[in-house]
Amino acid sequence: MKSEVFDKDGKRITLAGNVIPDGATIRVPRMLMDAAPPAILHRPGSLPLADAVMDARQAAYEDRKRSLSDQWRAPAPAQPLADAKAGQTTPPAAVGGASDAAAQYADRCAALERAYRRA
Repeated sequence: MKSEVFDKDGKRITLAGNVIPDGATIRVPRMLMDAAPPAILHRPGSLPLADAVMDARQAAYEDRKRSLSDQWRAPAPAQPLADAKAGQTTPPAAVGGASDAAAQYADRCAALERAYRRA
């Protein structure tokens, strides 16, 4: 393997001896290898899974898929007990101090107009 020497401007230079001039850069080729055997073909994040693990993953996937597709089939509501009180038949009275949406919107608009006039 042979090294290459570049001056400070990035141009390749030839050395007259074993001394590298000031500002020069030396580039040495290097071969690196993983410790993993080549049969695995190292890919970040990729691992071969055993058949048992693949079967367990597939079973978990099928269980989740089945539970999601069956969620709309909620069980029928429980029947009320015979001695339970009957439900309320008249609508509840309006809560004191609560205002309707139109009045709240009008109040908000008025507050914004007052704030705009002060600015």
